[in-house]
Amino acid sequence: MMVRMGNELRPSGNIAYLLILFLLATMMPMAGPTAYAGAAPASSASAGETEWIDFTLPDANGKDVSLRRFIGKKPVLLAFWATWCPPCHEAVPLLNRMHTESPASGGIQILALDFMESRKKANSFIKRKQVTYPVLLDRKGQVAREYRVVGIPTYILIDRKGKVVYRDHELFEIGKYLK
Repeated sequence: MMVRMGNELRPSGNIAYLLILFLLATMMPMAGPTAYAGAAPASSASAGETEWIDFTLPDANGKDVSLRRFIGKKPVLLAFWATWCPPCHEAVPLLNRMHTESPASGGIQILALDFMESRKKANSFIKRKQVTYPVLLDRKGQVAREYRVVGIPTYILIDRKGKVVYRDHELFEIGKYLK
């Protein structure tokens, strides 16, 4: 829908929003590969960060959860997502399986960080998609900024020692980092 601004026609908020999302999506492939290979940074988005950064966020029920409590016990998968993201919807069944089925259920902690949305919106998604893993609310996007997330979804795997060993927008290669 177009709205008149003086003598000009400009896109309304929804169209402008969709145009921005389209531009971001088409520019993402230019960022190159993003999985870690050895000690090299995953991408320019990681800027060489190879160690975890602690945070405390409320979960979908309002209880505070800190990353610190999981480091050293098992690998932690941070899944940055949003309810408006189609690939995030598609990843729910795989993340549910990783969270509940052997051997991953005892070997990985999944923390899904909802990017800048309300608790109501996140809880509606959790219920509708039957999400079984913990969802944390990054309402101001601060943790996403600290981890230099440049696209949704972004998956960051932190090993038991606190090193970032995987960073990508897809989960298909993460298995080799969990062995």
